[in-house]
Formats: sequence, C-alpha cells, structure tokens
Amino acid sequence: MALDVHRRGLQRKGQKNSLKEDDILEQIITPEHPIDPLQLLGERNFKEPREIPKEEIGTPIQEFFRDATVFITGGTGFMGKILIEKLLRACPHIKHLYLLVRLKKGKSPHERIDDIFQDRLFKRLKYEVPKFYHKVSVMSGNIEQPLFGLSEEDKQKFAEEVNIIFHGAATVRFDEKLKTAIGINVLGTRELIKLAKTVKNLKVLMHVSTAYAFCPHLQVEEKLYDMPVNYEKIIEKAKSMSEDELEYETASIIQPWPNTYTFTKALAECLLQQESQGIPIGVFRPSVIISTYREPVRGWIDNVYGPIGIIVGVGTGILHVYEGNLDSNSADMVPVDLVVNGLICSAKDTADKFKNSQKIEGEIPIYIYSSGTQNPITWRKIVDYSEKHGMDWPTIRAVWYYSLTVTENKHFYTILQFFLHVLPGYILDFFAQLLGKKPMLTKIYQKMNNVRDILQYFRIRVWTFKNNNTQSLWDNLSEKDKELFFFDMSNLSWEYFLQAMCLGLRVYLVNDDIYTIPAARKKWQRTTTTTTITTTNYKFKKNQEIISCQLY
Repeated sequence: MALDVHRRGLQRKGQKNSLKEDDILEQIITPEHPIDPLQLLGERNFKEPREIPKEEIGTPIQEFFRDATVFITGGTGFMGKILIEKLLRACPHIKHLYLLVRLKKGKSPHERIDDIFQDRLFKRLKYEVPKFYHKVSVMSGNIEQPLFGLSEEDKQKFAEEVNIIFHGAATVRFDEKLKTAIGINVLGTRELIKLAKTVKNLKVLMHVSTAYAFCPHLQVEEKLYDMPVNYEKIIEKAKSMSEDELEYETASIIQPWPNTYTFTKALAECLLQQESQGIPIGVFRPSVIISTYREPVRGWIDNVYGPIGIIVGVGTGILHVYEGNLDSNSADMVPVDLVVNGLICSAKDTADKFKNSQKIEGEIPIYIYSSGTQNPITWRKIVDYSEKHGMDWPTIRAVWYYSLTVTENKHFYTILQFFLHVLPGYILDFFAQLLGKKPMLTKIYQKMNNVRDILQYFRIRVWTFKNNNTQSLWDNLSEKDKELFFFDMSNLSWEYFLQAMCLGLRVYLVNDDIYTIPAARKKWQRTTTTTTITTTNYKFKKNQEIISCQLY
C-alpha cells in the first residue's frame, strides 16, 4: 500500500520505522486538507480473506468461469494485468490461467511474471485471495513466431486444457514500423487462430481491438467494415519488401488510416472474419483506456500513453502550452477496470450467442466500449475537476509552476512553445550540464512535439460510436453481476473518477511517495506566491486561454 512506500521513505531518510499509521498520516490529513489519501485510493477497503466453498453457486458470470482454464496473451501489459487480477479475485472457482510471456531484457518469462505480481496493483488480490499463485502458469513463447514458438508440451496443454482465450497482445505504438505492426497485430492473430482450432473444448476466444480500428469512418458501429486493401496482399507485401522499402511506402499503403496501429488492428479484424470459421469468437473494441475507476485500487495506471502523458506533463510543470480547443472535442476515455469487466462479460455473451445460434451466420459479435455516446466529457471539464480536487496532491517532482495555455492559433502556439518550452529547456539543460547532471528537458519537449504530431489526426476529429451490443449486454446482466462486474458508462461519475486519478497518477505512475505530500504542499505554496497565474479569456485571431492547472 501507499503506507508501505511511506515507511520505506522514512527509512531512506534515516528515521525509525516505529511510527503508527495515525502519526504518519497526521502530517498529510489536516483541516485544510481533510481527505485521507489511502481512503481515496481505496487501499483501506480490502475485504477480509474468505475461502469460497466449492459447492457455493456464484453469479452467472462467475459460473461461466467455473473450472475453466484461461489462456491470456498480453498479460504483462496494462490491461492484461487488470484482467489477471480481476479473474483471480472475482472468479473463485476458475481453474487455471496460462499466460503467454516472452524473454525480455534478459529476464525469463517466469521472472517477468514474478516481477508483475510485485506491482501494488495486486495488493488487494494478495490480501483477499492469498492462495491464488498456484492457479497461474507461464507458457514461454513469442507472438511473432509460428504458433507462438510454444514447446510441444505447451501446445498439447493448450489443445487439451484451454477453454477460454483472451487475446490482448499488440503493439499499441502509433508510430510503429509497419512490418513490426503487421508481425504482431496481424500475423500474431493468425497464429492464435491456428492454435485455437486445435482446442478440444473451446468456449470462446475474445479478441481485443480498438474503437478506432475503422477511424476513417466518423460514425462507427458494431460491425466489420470493408477495407480498400486485402489483408492477404498487405501480408505478402510486408514479407516481400525490406523494412526500409516498406517504411518508405507506409503512408501510401495505410491511407486513409492515420497510423500503423489502427491500420493493422483493422486488418486483424478482417483476418478474423475470414479465417475463424468454426471458432466461437468475439471482438471487443474499447476507446482510449485510462486509470482505474474503483478497483482493485482507484487511480492506478502504469503508462503515459495518449492523454495521460499530457496530464502528467501539466501536473509536473513540464507542459505549459498545447494546441487545441478544450470545448470542441469530447475526451472519449474509459477506465481500464470497467473495460476489463466489459470484456469478461462479453466473453460469456459471445459464448452464449454461438451456443444458442443467436448470431447471424458468418458475423462476429462486436462490442464497442466508449464513453462519448452515453457519458461524454470535454477536456474543459477534466481541467475543472482536476483544479477542484487535484491541488491537495502536488508532486515534489514538479520542475516548474502549474499552468497550461491552450490555443488553436498555430502562430501563437509556435511563439508560446518557444518561450515556455524550447528556451527554458535549453537554459535548464545547460545548467544541469554545468552541475554534472544529465540534461533531460530538451529531449522531453522534442518527444512532446512528436506526440502532438502523432495525435493531430485525433485532436481535430469527432467520432460517434454506436454501442448497442454493449448496452444490451449490460441490461441483460443479473443484478449481482452488475455489482461485481460494473461497466455501465452511463452511471460513471467523472468527478468521482478524477478525484482519485490525480492522486493515483502521483502515487502509482510518477512514483512520488505519499510521505512527500507535506513538503510538496510547501513547495507549491512558495511557487504560487512567487508566480501569479490567472484564468483569462482573450482574443488573438482565435480564442486563447491561460488556465491554472493543479493536477496533482
């Protein structure tokens, strides 16, 4: 828990570890700041361990996973970790989980899994279900190899034991090289289909795609769209051309898709449609996935992809100017724990559709999971809620004051970027070198510019996602399953979410121990007294605004 990190922080400072919890937190919880950070994160709400009798009947979703052996690709990733945690904690009679893991950075697959379970994400699982580890095994392999490079023994286990498959492995980099993206996102999916066809008792295979797979369409429904190119021809082209040749032609090959990620995810769906005959398969398409909403802890995240990187940049005082409009576009984001709950429930729904022949022949059930249709939120609301709730949790790692200028005017943006990013970056890096420290800011601002360019396509467009299948799935759940596997976006409170996200980013992502909160608050007070920032609307060809953003 965060309290454990606090105690380790005190030890590093040479202080004794004999302080009681109340003594530790009394510096943080004050009349001016009455919120308990551990309560806000949900780390005080763990249930007492309970052995569930085998004969105890669970909810329909829980019973679907009774005695099931589940195979998961992408289990070491952001969403995969939440899926593993949820299945082990919420499905007491699940039989086993097999995780596909590859050798990486000199660490064996087993070492990597051991490292994953050290993540604070699994604190709740370890407390509530201490006897879980025997249910998890590794299958050593690589998604880019034929049949994942599984050993003969693992292939036999796969065929004889696996009942449910979750395919979440993918490269999610927007600027990934086309050959690599095809190898992982498309050919990897094909190899999984080959393996799935060997399974003797397969209930369902759920493929995790993205709501933006067919982003050239501004209105996206839960169906497969035709592509202007045949996936087989693209695969052959990728095999026949060198990486440099393919890189040179990438823009023309993927047109009208904006990047290799969305393009190859669309190809993968087309491949599934053509090559998965006889397999009970479904496709789950989430939009932009962000921090946890309420479980296993609130505000947990382990990456800075997409909008999270922008929020962290502002919260640490690094990002001060951004090109865009806070009111024009909604931020179609979905919390990762709700995404996983929807995915788990869609697995049973897909299996039922195939079992009862409820689906149209030749069509794959598709579930879009997004917020824009049922519960939209603008970037302005995100900023407002962050200002309201985030100033209790400033980070000691902040390098400058908290401010953000948002403008639609390219010329004004260029001027502000020079004075607020480029010039300070060079100056501070120069002094860092004089002090013998590693210069970082210039490189960070260069990366931010790259991210801005990559996200340009998505900043200037608005999509409408039709998610009738997902809404129907929710409506048909039992009341107990709705409580246990909550994913109803229409009943999500964005203010409740952002209340914890600001602290969660500080604790789980920035790795800023909670014991620094008092010092960080003092630093924040010094900053705000020496720097006056006001919220101002004014005109410079187009409306611009300067907003004070206290995101941590």
